Amino acid sequence: MRRNWFRRLLLSYVPVLILIVCLFVFIGVVQLNDLSRKEALKSSGVYVQNIQNSIDMSLNSIELMMLETITRNTNMTTFAGMQSDTNFFIELSRLLQSLTSTNPWIDSVYLYRAGDATVISDKTKLNADQFGDKPFIESHINNPELDNWSLPRPYRMLKDGNVEGTVISLSRSIPLQSKGIAIMVVNVKINSIQEFLSKYGISEVNQIALRDSQGQLIFEQKGKNPKVDDITIISNYTGWTYSSSLKKEELGNIFNYMKSGWFIVGFLGLLLAIGWIVYITRKNYKPIETIMSRIEKYNQVHREHPIQGPTVDELSYIDYTLSSIIEVSQEYQNQSLVNQKYRRIQLFQEIIDGSRQLVQEDWHNEMLDLGMKQLGSAAVSIVEIDKYTEFISGHSREDQGLFKYILKKVVEESAEASGLRIWQEWVTNHRLCIIFLEEQQEMPLEKMMLTLTEQVRQWMQNNLKLTVTFGLGCTVHEVQAIHRSYESAARALDYKSALGSNRVIGHWEIELLSHDDLYVYLQYVRTIAQAFRVGNDGWQEQLKLLFEGLRRLLLPKEEISGILSYMNYYFYREMMELPPEYQELWNREFRTPWDENMETLETLDELETFYLKTISSCAQQMEEIRVSKGNHGVVQKVKEYIEANFSDPDLSLSSLSEQFNMNSSSLSTIFKEDFGEKFVVYLCQIRMEHAKELLRTTPLPIQEISERVGYLHQMSFIRAFKKMIGTTPGDYRKVHQ
Repeated sequence: MRRNWFRRLLLSYVPVLILIVCLFVFIGVVQLNDLSRKEALKSSGVYVQNIQNSIDMSLNSIELMMLETITRNTNMTTFAGMQSDTNFFIELSRLLQSLTSTNPWIDSVYLYRAGDATVISDKTKLNADQFGDKPFIESHINNPELDNWSLPRPYRMLKDGNVEGTVISLSRSIPLQSKGIAIMVVNVKINSIQEFLSKYGISEVNQIALRDSQGQLIFEQKGKNPKVDDITIISNYTGWTYSSSLKKEELGNIFNYMKSGWFIVGFLGLLLAIGWIVYITRKNYKPIETIMSRIEKYNQVHREHPIQGPTVDELSYIDYTLSSIIEVSQEYQNQSLVNQKYRRIQLFQEIIDGSRQLVQEDWHNEMLDLGMKQLGSAAVSIVEIDKYTEFISGHSREDQGLFKYILKKVVEESAEASGLRIWQEWVTNHRLCIIFLEEQQEMPLEKMMLTLTEQVRQWMQNNLKLTVTFGLGCTVHEVQAIHRSYESAARALDYKSALGSNRVIGHWEIELLSHDDLYVYLQYVRTIAQAFRVGNDGWQEQLKLLFEGLRRLLLPKEEISGILSYMNYYFYREMMELPPEYQELWNREFRTPWDENMETLETLDELETFYLKTISSCAQQMEEIRVSKGNHGVVQKVKEYIEANFSDPDLSLSSLSEQFNMNSSSLSTIFKEDFGEKFVVYLCQIRMEHAKELLRTTPLPIQEISERVGYLHQMSFIRAFKKMIGTTPGDYRKVHQ
């Protein structure tokens, strides 16, 4: 590019330079002092701003580390839950020591639990009454809104010990958003902040001072008295005030410069230069005028968003315009890079959800990235990490991320080796969704997908000791139909509870399943609960039959959970009929273990083992309680007598009292205490169970069945059956025969 305009402009100002050089020498000396002061003041503002940012970032990093420890480390919630094991306290203390060692500013860290007033620090375990920082704990345990850094305060470990130093403190509730359960407190040494300011905040030009939110002095540089033009910055994070000022210096007397003869020569030269500048500027201004004209035309076209720059002069405006254009361009490029991954994930989610119409341009671009021109067929596979609760509790956050990365990499390399094109993204924390894509529709995509997923499953099991379960969806031929393949894969994966984990489940395995017999197996629930309450051993066999039926039905996880919740409710309702000691036993031996293990029990085999183990333990302990009362033998004889003579229409509490030589009122009380219900209700249940058996297995008339179970009148039997079972005998027979 030719630079004629540059040379012409340069040569035209040479005479002016020669004429005013003397004036510049004088003015330059005077202005240099003032300019230096302004630049020093400006740099002082930047200087103190950097100091403030550095301190805020250091304190904020400590707070973030504190929040991550509370939310990610399960030991914190365990501590708040009143865990008091000695080894657990030692592990907590080591955790706090590691937090202290990660940041040199941290003086100490401790945990406080309100339930038993226990304090765990990075050094020891104390009771709150022995702890020297108890006033701070009391002011924060019930005031979680005090979430900022405290004012500088003295800190001591022991109540009667010496002050160990001045600190600022930050407290957070455990768990977060809770109140009055437990808190975590981090103390930062004021000396560390002062040493930082002594190292980086002292210079020969600036004088730094730092005050807390109450105006108390934290740090100040000793030196000359500051000038009036101080720079003050208040931190939005800590509320501290940072101030900086220039140190005084003596200025020269301007009149000494005005006595020089060069000043007169320079003044005359200035007058001549003004005339020359006016002339030459008018001549050379035309290019600038052209640029300004183009900017004005741009603003007229873009009236809604014009370029609003400084109006001091055209060159500044041109410079501002160019800077704005460059800045916008850079921001756009950076934002484009940041959003690229997000847009890819968003597109992936839209494809598998089928929630809205897919933008074909986005899909076309993605196809090009995958090296494809068109879609022939596609299928979805979902891989789920088995026993994810144990996985996250048994591995650190870094190890979890490494395992997930390895899983994606193994899938990618296996697909590449098989000549398959895939697109995979994590849709949840424990589920990886894989879209298999092919250009040729006639290729056996499902067979290749089955082979690949089985290879990946075996590799993960053999090399990482990590088991995963795959759900394979159906093959589709349009991108808009991929969500149907995803739904079928997710449905196949829902049958992991019935079919087992650490395997590949194809959609074809569950499409022909029928659940018509589910109602029959639900009838076992009430019988199991009632038999368990009265101490009959038949409940174990009934429970095994229930789980065998659920295995044959091959139900998804949601339906299995619903059936088990239904059974848990019946057990709970039956136990509520018994005295409090039985209810307490049930809650301790079954409900609490169920709440703790329900998320980790993934298959029917695991669920059956859990139910048999816990309920058998309850039954054994309930039997021990009954035997310890001394009346158990009598009640057992009464129970056996009822089982043998339930068909007797005259069987009543009075006849039983005569049979066993007992007062009817005492017999009723003993019966109620052992079985949780009245004799009349128990007898009716026995009769209805036998009636249901006859209705299901025999063609006998209703009248004859009513007589066999102890009812002389058919209508009395029908009313009792409907009240107990919820339907008439005839309707019951239609459903179950």
